[in-house]
Amino acid sequence: MRKMRHLALLCAVVIIGLLIPSAMAVETAPGEDLYCRFDKAQERPDIDGDIIVWEDGRNGNKDIYLGEVSKFRADPGLSTLNPSYVGEQITDHSASQEKPSISGDYIVWQDDRSGDWDIYLYRRSTKESVPLTGGSGDNWMPIVHGNYAAWYHDDNGKTEIVLYDITKDVKTTIDCDAKTTIPWADTTEFRPALSDGYVAWVESGEESVKFYEIGTGTIGYVSQNNAIQSWPSLHGSMIAWEDYRNGGANIYMTDLRDPSRGVQRITSDPSGQVSPAISESIIAWEDTRDGPRSIYMYDISRRKEMSVFVPATNDDEQLYPVVSANTIAWQRGRGDDSNLYVFVYDPSGVTAPILKSIEITPPGATIGIDGTEKFTATALDQFGVEMTDGVEITWSSSDAAVGTIDQTGLFTALAAGTTTITA
Repeated sequence: MRKMRHLALLCAVVIIGLLIPSAMAVETAPGEDLYCRFDKAQERPDIDGDIIVWEDGRNGNKDIYLGEVSKFRADPGLSTLNPSYVGEQITDHSASQEKPSISGDYIVWQDDRSGDWDIYLYRRSTKESVPLTGGSGDNWMPIVHGNYAAWYHDDNGKTEIVLYDITKDVKTTIDCDAKTTIPWADTTEFRPALSDGYVAWVESGEESVKFYEIGTGTIGYVSQNNAIQSWPSLHGSMIAWEDYRNGGANIYMTDLRDPSRGVQRITSDPSGQVSPAISESIIAWEDTRDGPRSIYMYDISRRKEMSVFVPATNDDEQLYPVVSANTIAWQRGRGDDSNLYVFVYDPSGVTAPILKSIEITPPGATIGIDGTEKFTATALDQFGVEMTDGVEITWSSSDAAVGTIDQTGLFTALAAGTTTITA
């Protein structure tokens, strides 16, 4: 319980209460870790259900490989230098096949066998691949979801997005000029975001996240804030992105089908949180609060932020997280030292929040007789996270003759003197 000494009119105010540390520990997410150590580089994974795809350098060039989480889990050699299950090779062309994406029966990737980048589609059921693009210009950073695929296309001086209906074999070019790289860098690229109803991207020049509604062709902005935005990720109508409105990068989220719910800030740590990936239940991202890039996550239903993997050394970077349901996969390390890491989140193991402190704002005031002041109270759990569910704040004043406070936190000064208000 936090107490505050409040003095009406001319006397000084004395505050008595609990001190809140400026930084609190974040709970470690409960779950299962699967570390896949294969030869050479395994980079830029994607995941759908139990299946992970990635670009692999074990054959000297970059090929597309596929692996099953259940088979990684069953391998007694997992996490050693001699695993028995090393995934399944999808491509074997001498050119490079990179940046794969998977959804159900489909895998797409970018391929430079023709001299520039084209998009290929692979059906797991038939084990056949076909090119989706050709001719002049580059096509790159594909993504597939359900019966749709999307990618960047550059042929006329600006970067447009092509939306491809796989079942109907119909392509639609979205009128945009997409920025494909992260802020203040021109090498790290991110793909457009795609769900069953939407495509999202970052508009060049504006550096704002925009969306295209597939059913209507409507184009709009995810937020009216004009701060730099990057790296959108979609699940249904829910979209997450990195946002710089507070100076550093934080993760934000909104519902495109229900704008009345507003924009929700997911992270607030002053260090950078970037590269989000969203599923129906969680958001994962890269986080620099611990020094090297770590992986953190947010449980959407519990509204709880947790750490997933925090490396012990500065050269152990965790990159490009992807999610499906409660499973997170990412690239551990860079170049030939990179491997796959998989984490399966177990929400049943989440620690129940315990009320540890109440933070009152403002921390005090001097008020003239008949004046008022509105106070707010924030309940914090053992990890310093705000508690909202099941929390009811009750206010009281120790001397009702000096002033009273109602249950909304509104204090009214009645006479000169000192009173203690308690939340």
